[in-house]
Parts: sequence; C-alpha cells; structure tokens
Amino acid sequence: MRYEVARPVGQVLVAVALFLILVPLVNVGLQVLPWRPGARDWRFGTWGFLLGAITLPVLGVGILGIAGAVRESLALMRVTLVLALVFLAAALAGLGSFLIEGSSLRAAATDPTMRALFDQELRRTTLVAVVAVPALAAMVWGSFRTAKGLKLILAENQGSSALIQTGAR
Repeated sequence: MRYEVARPVGQVLVAVALFLILVPLVNVGLQVLPWRPGARDWRFGTWGFLLGAITLPVLGVGILGIAGAVRESLALMRVTLVLALVFLAAALAGLGSFLIEGSSLRAAATDPTMRALFDQELRRTTLVAVVAVPALAAMVWGSFRTAKGLKLILAENQGSSALIQTGAR
C-alpha cells in the first residue's frame, strides 16, 4: 500500500492517540485532588492510580507512533519518542516510590484484612507497571529508529523535485 493513500488514516490515529493519552491522565489528576504530596498515603494512592491507568496512555503512544510512521512525519515520531521517554521515566520512578510507600504503609497496618488489601494492590499495580516498562522501552527504541530513518529519507529528498518534497512530510 502506498503511504499517500493512508495519510488521512494517520490523522484519525493522531486524534485517537491523543484521546487515549489525555483522558486517563486527566481522570487520575482529578482523582488525586486535593494535592497533598507530603502525605505518605496520598503518594501511595497517586502512584497507584497513575500506574494502574498507564495502559491506555501506553497504547496511545504506540498509536501515535504508528500515525507518525503512516504519515511519514518526523515531528510525530519525535513527539512519540519524547512521550515514551517521559512515560518510561515516570513509570520507573513511580514504581519505585509506589513499592517503597506501599511497603511502609503495609508494615504499619495492623488489621489482617488491610494487609491483604495492600498485598493485592501492590501485586496488581506492580504487574501493570512491569508490563508497561518494556513496552515503553520498545517504543523509545522503535520511535528513535523510525525518526532516524525518516530523517535520512527527508535528507535524501532535499534535492528532489517539489512534487516529491510535498509528499515527504
């Protein structure tokens, strides 16, 4: 298939990707209000919400990368790379903080039911984060390689005709 035909699909994919990235983040942002970063339980809950909701933004970043490849857009590939790097760093930092805060809160819990709930939440959220981290790392690598390839293609097309240059956005 020629990419020129698929470019309108790339625009749709960008819209879907932005939806998948922004809606869960706004939702989590509203759930963690009021802002209390000094409270250990607030930090644990916030990282738990963020790591638990990371699946849709990761999917959104992946779709954004596909849109960048379909549209042959160096700018979209760079945005994908930056978002994947930011989410990867946040997932790693968040997982560490979540595990540290969760362990200290679990140790302070005296009720066996409460301990069981902490264990369940620690397992569930850790599993999501552990799956998201390699996916994000693969997106960082893939978007970097694709952006590098697109940059070479665009450099080769600099001496081409105006018709070819307009097709290589």
